[in-house]
Amino acid sequence: MDSRGVSPMIATIVLIAIVFAIAAILALSLASAPQPSVIFGGQLSLENVENGRSVIVIKHTYGDRANDAVQATSATTIGWKNLELRVNGIIQDNIITLISQGKNVSLTGLTVGTTYALVVGDQIRVQLAPAGTTLKIGDKVSLKWVPKNQTLVEVEVTY
Repeated sequence: MDSRGVSPMIATIVLIAIVFAIAAILALSLASAPQPSVIFGGQLSLENVENGRSVIVIKHTYGDRANDAVQATSATTIGWKNLELRVNGIIQDNIITLISQGKNVSLTGLTVGTTYALVVGDQIRVQLAPAGTTLKIGDKVSLKWVPKNQTLVEVEVTY
């Protein structure tokens, strides 16, 4: 009998190599896939949203930690990262004080790119810009969780 073909040992080795190659391709594709953004599960509140006020206070009242809420954009300024405050659709990013994880963050000597999280009890004070701007009746103030474009708080100035 004249048999032709591949020996069983070679066939087994080739099949095992194919399985490992497919597993490696799947692992690489899963590892390189973008990580899903998480919806913020805590609650933030807005204070001082009243006619004539020039400073808005954002307070973390309860729930999940707000990771990377803000970040240092220079040695003396902090800007939004995962949070964003808007008044009538205009981003307000003049952060004048920050309490992050229970500690007052000094606005001098910051390391650019450093991020700050908010936990229950923390707050951010934002001075409206340009200088001299105050809230008026009818102004709309909103706070968004940027990764999911999730509106956390939306308030209209009524008094």
